[in-house]
Amino acid sequence: MESNADPSPTGLQFALATVFFLSYSDLLTNHVNEAQALLKNASALIRASKSRELMTAEKRLISWIRLVDGRASSAGGDGTFLTATEDAAYSPDQQPKPMESAASPWKASRNADSDIEEILFDVLYVPGLIFYQRVQTIMARVSNIDPWHRSRGTVEDETEVMAIASNVSSDLQALERQRPALMDHAVAGSLTERHLALDIAAAITRSYRTYWANYEAGFVYLHRVAHKHLPATADVLRARSTIKRIARLFEQGQEPLPVNFIWPLLMACCEEDDVLERVWMIQAIRGMQSMASNARPIADVLEEVHRRQDTTKQRADVRQASMDLFNMSFAVV
Repeated sequence: MESNADPSPTGLQFALATVFFLSYSDLLTNHVNEAQALLKNASALIRASKSRELMTAEKRLISWIRLVDGRASSAGGDGTFLTATEDAAYSPDQQPKPMESAASPWKASRNADSDIEEILFDVLYVPGLIFYQRVQTIMARVSNIDPWHRSRGTVEDETEVMAIASNVSSDLQALERQRPALMDHAVAGSLTERHLALDIAAAITRSYRTYWANYEAGFVYLHRVAHKHLPATADVLRARSTIKRIARLFEQGQEPLPVNFIWPLLMACCEEDDVLERVWMIQAIRGMQSMASNARPIADVLEEVHRRQDTTKQRADVRQASMDLFNMSFAVV
């Protein structure tokens, strides 16, 4: 992929779309190194395009690729694309789309109803997506302090890790205060056809529940990486409980779990002591095999993690278990 010249808007859109689909496919097929190479090339393209204002389509593609890079980081990636696009300008914004003509605002379009529904969906959905991107950025920072990304074990190493972990924890707490105003209502299932069209209410509820579960998983992930030798904190226990509760809300509504719910379930299950709860969560992950080709091996890794933890009475490294079982690390999308 050529990345030296400043790409045209059309060229950048095609390039970013290609990176998104190929890198996502690479993650699903466990080709993390190939995905990482694509993400680095995309980072170079973004740097080459900073001389102009990015278009809405480009920003949206960037937001999608950021999510891919967030998951690649947990499998050994270095978060290059997340770092290169950390500026808020690369998040989808909520500004009104410019009108394509100078037509009077009093003149309704032929597809007014569908236009209004699309606008309402974007206005309500985008804050959640931005929140989710920030979660992924924080998760990449956690990945960068695990033993696969930096040295660990000495007093100096652990002192540095504790300092970084403290900052990450503070940022997680701050992000909770910055959650979208609609988040609590959506997670609780309070959005109904009384407020929005039923399909919009259902889509927002599904997305926001998934985003919040991923946010809560951050507390578990941080603890397992930075404080693996210490008992679970109140934050970890709350996160585990919340993730399970949201998963059961999906089940009660007879909805399939979203594919990006694998990560929260993995984190919650790693900290679960109850055997029946473990079985339920592992079965839920296996049930996503039709949507994520690595769901079944991830469930196998989780069973191995439990076996090791039960034997040693210490937390086991998920990635190490994956390497030992399959000689590869799975990206959890």
